[in-house]
Amino acid sequence: MLTQVLPGFRELRTPLATGVLWLLTLWVALGDRIPSRAEATGFARRIYDLAELVGRPGVGAALFFTAYLVGSVVSIPANQLLREPTHDAWEPDVVLPDRWPFIQGRPVLMQYRTATAIVGYPTFTDTRLLTRQAWADLQAHVSTSPLPLWLESHRSERHRDVAERILLRYVLDELGQLGTRLHAKNSTLYADHDRLMAEADLRVNVGAGVAVLAVALSARASPLFLLTFAISTLLIIMGMTRARQANDVIVQALVIGEVTSTALTEADGAAEALRTAPHPDGQSQ
Repeated sequence: MLTQVLPGFRELRTPLATGVLWLLTLWVALGDRIPSRAEATGFARRIYDLAELVGRPGVGAALFFTAYLVGSVVSIPANQLLREPTHDAWEPDVVLPDRWPFIQGRPVLMQYRTATAIVGYPTFTDTRLLTRQAWADLQAHVSTSPLPLWLESHRSERHRDVAERILLRYVLDELGQLGTRLHAKNSTLYADHDRLMAEADLRVNVGAGVAVLAVALSARASPLFLLTFAISTLLIIMGMTRARQANDVIVQALVIGEVTSTALTEADGAAEALRTAPHPDGQSQ
């Protein structure tokens, strides 16, 4: 029973905590503009009448629901702070090496790229999504894929390096789908991933909410409240660390074979097609 309740609670706590902080911020910033019951007229008076009708439990439930709605709208995934912008990941000005193999008229590994950006490839050498150890493990895993090995033996080390960069980018873009597959394949590992990511989202959004509340309090009360930015920054950093650890679980599941990557599977198929291609240059017409 507890294992069934906990995932639902994890989904609830981040938007709820975030919404409470934002409602507190609104109250600090605009609370003195809300008329008292004796001064209320029109719509404000009707709200007071409704609050009296439903009582404190009803008001509490309404505030709870409002906080959840607000938090659901303003909260952001912790991974969003770690993911590199798309325009920084792919470099259209960096052309593929000469004699890049083709299969059925398309450059290998470029089947999902648009025609205008098809010649570019990722030039990144690191990622903020993973810890250093998980990144090294993923690089080692991709380097053993048949396609980079074929390119090294039939083309050059630069061809292999470019292929590995492209595959690494595809795998990182697949993290969400890999998590879904892990959920279906290994519930224990996925539970670890889900717990870490829920903690990451909570810390990041609470940290951001505390920062906004500190700004409101400093404007309304004392600038000393800005000192809480240190707490906010610490919470956000802790959240980003948890997010990397959550992503590490998915990567390690890929490395040990618990889940499979679509990009790596298709790269294996491309390597097989190149090995059997009749064209001496490794191209299939």
